[in-house]
Parts: sequence; structure tokens; C-alpha cells
Amino acid sequence: MLVTNDMLNDPRVARHAETLADQGFKVTVICPLTQRTTTRETRDGYEILRVRSPTCNYLSELSHRIKSRVGNGAEQSGAPTRIGRTFLLRMILAIVRICALQLKLMRAAQTTNAHVYCSNDFDTLLIGVLSARFDRKLVYDSHELWTDMLIGVPPFFKSVLRQVEKRLIKRANVVATVNEFIARELRSRYSLHRPVQVVYNYPNLPATKTQMRTPHTMKRVLYQGRYSPERGLENLVRSSEFLLPDVELAFRGCGEIEKELRALASGRPAVRFEEPVKMEHLVEAAQDADVGVVSYMPTNLCNYLASPNKLFEYIHAGLAIAASDMPFLRKVVLEDHIGLLFDPRDSRDIARVLNLVTRPDALEQFKKNIASAAKKYSWETQSPKLVRLYRELAEQFSAPRPPA
Repeated sequence: MLVTNDMLNDPRVARHAETLADQGFKVTVICPLTQRTTTRETRDGYEILRVRSPTCNYLSELSHRIKSRVGNGAEQSGAPTRIGRTFLLRMILAIVRICALQLKLMRAAQTTNAHVYCSNDFDTLLIGVLSARFDRKLVYDSHELWTDMLIGVPPFFKSVLRQVEKRLIKRANVVATVNEFIARELRSRYSLHRPVQVVYNYPNLPATKTQMRTPHTMKRVLYQGRYSPERGLENLVRSSEFLLPDVELAFRGCGEIEKELRALASGRPAVRFEEPVKMEHLVEAAQDADVGVVSYMPTNLCNYLASPNKLFEYIHAGLAIAASDMPFLRKVVLEDHIGLLFDPRDSRDIARVLNLVTRPDALEQFKKNIASAAKKYSWETQSPKLVRLYRELAEQFSAPRPPA
């Protein structure tokens, strides 16, 4: 299994690896080494092999320095030409960094002598194709519409990446994704003849029942996850101006726009920030809230069709849902009557919905509905699909792979 994060916060890959290991597969996850991780790790029956790339680390640091230095200078001088040159330089550095990382990951992947390779997202698809070659099997698990989520990348460059994905995706023996909306888009966009398999991002059922939250005077609305652009977090902070006196917003996480969010929240008593928790404690930590919020902006097709992990974590924590009015979120929230929808572009509308969903009668009804829906949105309903996909591929091998 190939992935470009360090596997400290990727519940989908971790869940898939653990499930397959439990079913007797020998699973190795290959990913980059970071300062907070170790080269090798055994976790829940599978192995994690992390590769070190000093070149990638140096290029990342160099890009960050250029952005900081030129950004500060541009603010003072207002030089658009300088900003454009800086963006181009950082794009070049990013491409070189990606190529260096791909080479490292591919070398590590080929040493596993695997029968089946799984590329998680487009940024590992080329590695999977080259590693599987013509005598191995390849699964392409597209967690999102990867090219659509790139922020600040020129349309021409995105178009080139889509053409690359179109060629590579047809080399996969199985294409899978996180919901039926993205599945339809992938099949249509790349003219795929075979169906795209849907394996939802549902969490495992909690080992223990959801703890009853101690009643508080304040109704607590929680955003738990990364602080990233285009997730509507700025408007969520601004909505605090229009909240009822007994409603407070809690942010638990980290990310690249944390500094900006904290500055925006300064002087707003209804907004608080909390330290992030480990991936395995997300559901438990969310249980101290009343409402879970998903405020993604419909700025690109990836966001518009998204099925965020946090949605199901909130459900398993027993929270009512307040979410952006977008296809998958609308389907889950309205089909099971577990919350309300808002326009994430309008801070007043966000506040209107948060005020409604936190009223005692509404909150009580939504939580009753969530209690009955939690089992439906559990990994136990999805794991048989995943195992079946890999068993069908594995059964095509009757002998070990010969030495290279």
C-alpha cells in the first residue's frame, strides 16, 4: 500500500491495512519518513516502512523559506511580478520534490515483491503502475478527486495532470473510491468500462458505548480536523457573531491556516481552540460536544462531492450534524434526519442553522436518530467489500513471484 503521508493520521489506509492483515494478507504500507516517525513500525498486524529523502526535506524547507521571505517583501512593495516569479519557482521545486519522493517510494515498493499494489490517491498512481508492471495486480483507491483539490494551481497544469491520470487509471485492475458521487465522476471523466467500487470511509463501531455527556448550560458545536483552506472555517468563526448566547464553537485540530483562524477569532468569546488528539481517539474526544460541524466550501468538485471522515466520527460520537448543503452531506443528513444543512458561504446562515440544531427539542430528536443510524455507518458494513476485492485479485496467483 502506497501513500505520501507519514501514516500518523490516515484512518482510511490504516483501516484497510488492518482489515486485510486480519484476513491473512501480508500487508506493508510504504510512506515517507518524517521527524515525528520511525523507519519501521508494526501496527495492528501490518508493517509500515517509511523511506527517508533528504532531497525532499531540503526542497520543502527551501520552498517554505522562499514563500515567507518573498511574501513579506511583496506585502511591503506590492510587487505582483515578484509574486508570480515566486509561485513559478515554488511550482518547479514542488515538481522536483514529487519526482524525488516517487523514486524513493517506488524503490521501496519493488523490494516487497508484492502480488498486489495499492496506490492511495493520484500522487502514488505512477509508482503503483511501474511496480505492478504487467504481472502483478494494481488497486487504485482514489480518496478524492485529487487534481480538483489543488489550490492555486493553474488550470492548464490541472488539465495535464488529468490527462496523466486518464492514462494511468486504465492500468489499474480495480478502481475504488469513497462514495458513489465521486465514483460516477471518475467513470465518466476517464471513460472507464468497469464499475468503480465504492468503499465508504465509515469508522469501526466503538468498543464501548458512547458516554453520556454531562449536561452543560452551553451548547457545544465542534469542528474537529485539519485547518485547511476552502473548508469554510473562516466563515464558521465569523458566524459566532450571530450565535445565541448559549452556543459556543470549539475548534480541535491543527493546520496551515491555524494562525489566521486564531487571529480572526480574537475577541470572540464564543470561539475556543483545543489541542488535537490522536487518530484513534477522535470519536471518544468528540463525545464532549453536542453538534459536529462540516463546513466545506463548494469551491471545487473535490470539496463539493466530498464525504469527510469527520462526518462519520461525529455520528459515532452521538453528535447532531450541521453541514454544508452539498450532495453527499445532504444525502446522509437528510436521509437519516440527523441534522440540518447550511450555505457555507454565508456566516449568517451558518449561525441560523447552529442556533436551530442546538435547541433542546431538535437536539434530542437528532440524537435519537443518530443512535439508530450509527450501525449503518460502520466499517463492519464495508470491510467485506474490501476483503472480497483483494481476495479476487489474490486468487489469480498460484505461485510466488520469481526472483527479479
